[in-house]
Amino acid sequence: MAIRFAAARGCAKPAIDTAICRSAPLSAGNDNADRKCAPGTIELSIVNRTPSAEGVTVPANDEAMLGEALRHFARHGLSAAEHARRNAQAANLNGDAVSCSWWIEICRRLDRRMAARFEKRLAKPA
Repeated sequence: MAIRFAAARGCAKPAIDTAICRSAPLSAGNDNADRKCAPGTIELSIVNRTPSAEGVTVPANDEAMLGEALRHFARHGLSAAEHARRNAQAANLNGDAVSCSWWIEICRRLDRRMAARFEKRLAKPA
């Protein structure tokens, strides 16, 4: 398989320059950088929502859990993993182990390291 390289045109103006809107910023931004989970913003009705009472030990490729994680991401943006962790924390404080594990799984789909750190903290004796 041959790989061919086409060098840039000499001094001609690239086509992309005419397509770019100069007034719009091109850098990506965190849409939720300033939106953290403030105390009192976690709805217990959401925390207690689980698919079933038998627990949530599911494989990593479970499409239903992935769908829930994507819906949670659509609702909360880039802070969705933190929000899921806070929901898990609230469920744990309420003594609801099923909801806690549900929210940890949502958090794991969005941020594996954050979920692992939270589970480690839960495993430590008080």
